[in-house]
Amino acid sequence: MVIMHVDFESSGGYANIKLTYYGNTDILPEEVANKLIQLVESSRIFDLKENEVAPKLSGPPDVLYYKLTIYEDNKRISLSFNDITAPDSLRPLLTFLQELAWEQIRKGKSSP
Repeated sequence: MVIMHVDFESSGGYANIKLTYYGNTDILPEEVANKLIQLVESSRIFDLKENEVAPKLSGPPDVLYYKLTIYEDNKRISLSFNDITAPDSLRPLLTFLQELAWEQIRKGKSSP
């Protein structure tokens, strides 16, 4: 199995809720790890460039901002973007990472 480490942060919007999720696929339940790997691969995130997705201007007050860093083997990518600049290919991954972050909060665990 592919071993991947993900650092995810989101903030902004009207409520300015800050979410974080830090995870390693080698310690996640197999079903969750496989879904995360599949979403990272289908997002083609390693093909994106920071200047393609970085916000040029601040958006409307309801815009969410994201920071996402992924390590896989000897590859690493770190991107900052928002709802407006995020490509559609990233949206399923962002949704899943937000779900994982909320699940950690519900279980009373904070990210390391």
